[in-house]
Amino acid sequence: MSECIHTDRLLLRPYEMTDADAITALIGQWDVARWLPRVPHPYLAGDAEAFISRHLEDPDAYAITHDGAFIGGCAIHDELGYWLGIPFWGQGFATEAATGLVDGHMARGHRELMSGHQLGNAASRHVLDKLGFLPTQIADVHSLSHGAEVKVQKMRLTAQDWQARS
Repeated sequence: MSECIHTDRLLLRPYEMTDADAITALIGQWDVARWLPRVPHPYLAGDAEAFISRHLEDPDAYAITHDGAFIGGCAIHDELGYWLGIPFWGQGFATEAATGLVDGHMARGHRELMSGHQLGNAASRHVLDKLGFLPTQIADVHSLSHGAEVKVQKMRLTAQDWQARS
């Protein structure tokens, strides 16, 4: 079970089955799902329940909460990933959540971290830029929501660049 991560405004905690309705409502909106290659659209309650079941004991996956409300999710598996529901965009929550997650990752001695964003997703690119990620290559990735290949800008963050950003 993952431990909680506290930031100034957020609590990153393990997923709970009670998150299913909020996940379905927030990630089910096209303007969220379209930027997440692994998310189908439409996104149904069963999708949320299956997602949570897979991640209940995942030490690297977190529900993002603000003032006790579920607002999105983040994880580091092969790469850093994050998403927020539309009402929570533009408030610095993605950067704050990702910073907390990356901080712990680098503190455990990891030397680098990969991430990426779909071309056209300026908000996600901005988050990664603020964290110190640098572009590496553009890759074709199958998107469940689009039902087709999309272009993803892959990015890399080294421990040295993470430390230098302070």
